Amino acid sequence: MFTSAIALAVLAAFATAAPSLSPRQGGTFVAVGNKYSKTGCAQGDLIFADPIFGNGNQCQPLDRSGTGPKIFSFNTTAVNSGCKVQLYTGAGCTGTEYDAPLNQCVATNQALGFVSTNVICA
Repeated sequence: MFTSAIALAVLAAFATAAPSLSPRQGGTFVAVGNKYSKTGCAQGDLIFADPIFGNGNQCQPLDRSGTGPKIFSFNTTAVNSGCKVQLYTGAGCTGTEYDAPLNQCVATNQALGFVSTNVICA
């Protein structure tokens, strides 16, 4: 069974080994977080660890593929210095806004869960 630490290590290895990323992804990521299918950030509800691509200050879907399960909890495990992760319950960074501080579980009971994100960088 994969742990979060192993998943993050694998993601980091893929990021450094990839020859290039699509322009949509911005070529780098500004934060990484664990996505959970239920509130509470329980290991059994982990969807997967996932990077937030780009250079920050850009709204984007939290589920980039649009095919994953709803995300009801999120735990930011890494974020660039000077940046903070914000989550939203609506598309296009609308709906209720939640701050997602480093290493803290953030949860919502909104029907759609967390839908979009913006990593705000100074």
